[in-house]
Amino acid sequence: MPGKSTLRRLVLAVVSVTALTIPVAVGSSASAATAGPVTWHVRVGAESPDMAVTAMAFLPKNVWVDAGDTVHWTSNSSEPHTVTFLAPGTSLPEFNPFDPSQTDPQGSSAYDGTAYTNSGIMATQPIFVFTNPAASYDLTFTTTGDFTYYCLLHGVMMTGTVHVRPAGTAYPYTQLDYDRVGNQQAQAALFNARDAWRQARQANATTGSTVQVGVEGEGFGVMRFVRDHVVVHLGDTVSFTAGPGAPHTVTFGQEPPGLGILFPSGDPTHYAGGDLNSGLLDPSAPFNVTFTTAGTFHYICAIHDDMGMVGNIVVVP
Repeated sequence: MPGKSTLRRLVLAVVSVTALTIPVAVGSSASAATAGPVTWHVRVGAESPDMAVTAMAFLPKNVWVDAGDTVHWTSNSSEPHTVTFLAPGTSLPEFNPFDPSQTDPQGSSAYDGTAYTNSGIMATQPIFVFTNPAASYDLTFTTTGDFTYYCLLHGVMMTGTVHVRPAGTAYPYTQLDYDRVGNQQAQAALFNARDAWRQARQANATTGSTVQVGVEGEGFGVMRFVRDHVVVHLGDTVSFTAGPGAPHTVTFGQEPPGLGILFPSGDPTHYAGGDLNSGLLDPSAPFNVTFTTAGTFHYICAIHDDMGMVGNIVVVP
């Protein structure tokens, strides 16, 4: 018979699957005579108090509104996100922090399903080079249809849908229902993130010279180096490995200014201290650093250090 922790994981896995696709059932009063137009509230992301684990999700994923209603998205994590509706027939682009059409608001406050519309960067605090992220974003829907939207930073792993029906259609759910579903989604994603982090720590030996950079899964991320304290010998090489998902860097010494953190600098083959930056880590290849001097070397992810993503390498003779 499975133990309590296993059963809890199974229950939350079921919650994660169902809550991310459909709202929970509601009582007979859900479609009570709420007169439109109405403003509906959706949270953008979620995180643990220490910002170690984050839900990369719109909470809730689906909302049903009437034409003329407004959706109000609120930043709910330090990890940056966008609310982005693509123009019909266009593909989801790779995120480009140099492109103001991705990082700045685009389009009008009314959406009819025909034009690219973007919130710009949203977050609860300045992060990376985004020093003035939006706290909220509002969009009024004027045309019926099912409109899927994306976070440009996290792509297809972070999507939502606004289902717009004709004005005057009875609402099937209340804001309370959406809040309840959003909370379920957030709790399931954060639980899955902690569980993935635990499994990653178990899978990575306590000794050795490999450091896993972050952990990503369906709808969640871990903003930590899985082994944030590593002891190696003089002349050893430490391999930093990252998977697909949120972008990360490995940065020793002085952090490059602005967007300079995106590009490699320094010599990782003979590192004796000072400034060294991986640039954006490539999931297909490790970033290898060979240490030629004994000592303790502090490093950060230059994108997520304000969220606590830091580590140390101790080099002994």
